[in-house]
Order: sequence, then structure tokens, then C-alpha cells
Amino acid sequence: MISRLTPLFRITLLAVVAAATLTAACSTSDSEAQTIRLLTHKDFELPEAALQEFTESTGIEVLVFLEEDPTSMVELLERSKENPVADVVLGIDSLERRRVTEQKLVEPYRPIAIDRVDPSLLLQDEMLTPVSQLAACLNRSKSRYQLPERRLDQLPDQNDAPLRAPTKISDLFDPKHAKTAVIPDPLLSRLGIYFLVALERLHPEDVDGVTPWPKLLDEMLRWGLEIAPSWEEAWFSRFQPSAGPENTDTRSLTWGSSGMPTVSVRFVPELPDEVDVEVIDSGCVKVVNYAGVIKDTPNRRDAGRLVDSFLEPLFQYNVPDRYGSRPARTDIVRTEAWRRFGVNVTAIPIDEWRIGPLWQQWLLTWRQVAQIVATGEDPLPPVVQVTLPPKN
Repeated sequence: MISRLTPLFRITLLAVVAAATLTAACSTSDSEAQTIRLLTHKDFELPEAALQEFTESTGIEVLVFLEEDPTSMVELLERSKENPVADVVLGIDSLERRRVTEQKLVEPYRPIAIDRVDPSLLLQDEMLTPVSQLAACLNRSKSRYQLPERRLDQLPDQNDAPLRAPTKISDLFDPKHAKTAVIPDPLLSRLGIYFLVALERLHPEDVDGVTPWPKLLDEMLRWGLEIAPSWEEAWFSRFQPSAGPENTDTRSLTWGSSGMPTVSVRFVPELPDEVDVEVIDSGCVKVVNYAGVIKDTPNRRDAGRLVDSFLEPLFQYNVPDRYGSRPARTDIVRTEAWRRFGVNVTAIPIDEWRIGPLWQQWLLTWRQVAQIVATGEDPLPPVVQVTLPPKN
């Protein structure tokens, strides 16, 4: 049986209180344990049917604790190293992987079905198990870039010609395209952070002859690039693929993933013949979500069994989350929506060892640039100097 408290879980507690409430549970022996504690976050959507199957086959109840995002989840693990608040962690992304492994917040574990996982996702130290992968990239409308119909003897009207459809991520750096785009705010959205990573990869601050990304961001914001407070707001509200080329109130270009066309039909009773979304195979960023056995868990045996279940077919088949992720296993038949509308793209993995210590500094720079533009100050110089807050 799975404990829940939210619409998904009957006894789900915020992990921020776990350290205070689960001290007694940490002393429970393996033989007495009837539950396994799973720490995850709100952006990772758990396949409920798979957890129910785990409980039915093992008799072990899954007690789920939710944090807001991968970063707050890892911060909780750091604070509770001496007294683990859970037995298994799920949803560590590529941005946090280095911190988790360097601090040894998890223990090495080799799941039973690890040989069926995409080899490019595997870690040599086996500290974490790949569970899903995401290719974050630009998405655009199809119909809003279609040429208007005209007679064969009728010359095109240049004033009425629609904007050329973007085909690469650098098209976003054109004023005409920037004002048609909406991006989730990296300060509030994980998907927005992945956009920032992609932007920095193309326009780093320390390469001669390359416009540094803070200067480029300043320009795009002044051209009309819209920043949405969440990816849901960007995708479901501001990005309107079928609104028509004459619609200037909504956006025809956004940051999403190669699985976003499948997300767009997620709540549709019957799958349509096609969707009005095109994935741009350029500048895509590959993000991996991991699971692990938390170091010093008193229930390591059952923790390993739960991690094993994350690679079972039922879990993997249902693992695509609301961002449009894909399973880590290569032999899992994808959902019908993925088979019809999902797109395979060339996504470059995040350089976890370089970016790990840097991306939160980039967020400070993003905040500074956005504030300068919002207050109407003069454009930034080519390089932005950021003063970091003192360490506690």
C-alpha cells in the first residue's frame, strides 16, 4: 500500500519536516521495517501504478516525502547526513549530480536491470542510477509560420509575408524572433535553468569574439523576449501554436523539450492526427534524472529493491513526466503519444563537472540583467560583473 496525503499520496509530507519527525524511524531494524522512505520533488511525477505494484509484490509500503525541486532536495540530504530522512532519493538531475556524489550523500548500488539502461547514461562509480532523460530545446508553432495562399499570377506582398520559421537556436537571437518567444524564468523554473545552460554553452563569457550571454540576454529582453513565471504559464498560456500568424498577443516560439508535443495532447481524450508543434533540433541540452540509495540508510536492502523497481517496465513505461522526458531503458515500448509525436534530437549532455559549481552564479547574473532591463537602465557592457553574496 502507498501512503498518500496529496491527491497523489495519502501520507505525503514535506521533506523539510522529515528530519524532525522521523528520528525514531531511523532506528528501525531491517527485520521490523514495513515501510520504505522515498525522497523526491514536485517536478518529478511518480508513476503511481508502479509504486502500487511494488507494494503488492513486496509487502513494503512506500512513504513519499516531497521537496520543491532537486536543489532543495539535495540541500535536505546535506543537512541530514548524520541522520538520513529517507532511504531512497529520486529525481536528482544533472545539475545536482556532482554535489551528491562528491559529498557521498548516496551509496554505490547496481540495480538488477542496469544492463538494459542506455549506456550513455551510466556512471562508472554506480553512485546513482539513471531513471529518465530529457532533451530540452526550442519548440515552435507550425501553422503560425505558414505562407499565405495566393494565385499563381499574384506577386507576394512583402509587407504581409509571415516571419520565416526558426530552424536553429541562434534564430532566437534575431530581434524578429525574440519578440515572438516566451521562456520560463530560470529563477522560478527548472526548465528555465536548462535554457540558461544552453544559452551559456553557445555564448560563454570568457571566449574572445563571442558575444557573452549576459549581453545577449540584455538585447533579447529589450527586443521583446517574454519571461514567464513558470513553464506551465509559458507552455499552456503564452505559447499558442494554433492562434494564427496574425495573433500578436501570444507567442509562437518557446523553450520546452523533444517530448513537449506529447505533453500537448496529454489530457486530450483521443489523440489527434497531428499536433501544431515543431521541435527545433538545435542547441538541445540533455538532462538525466537519477535515483540512489541514501548513505547510511538503516534499510539498505529494501532501498535497493525500490531502486530496482524504478527500472522495471511498468515504472519506465510511465516515467515520462510533465516536461516530456523519456525512459532510461532502451527496450521499453513508448506510449502511443510518444510514438506519434515524440522527437529524437541531438542533445548534448550537460557538463556536470564544469557546470556544477557555476549555474547558481549564472542565476545571479540573470537576475541582475533582468532587473536592469526592467528598470529601464542603459544596456549592459559586454561583460557583467556579479558580486556574489558572502558565504555563511
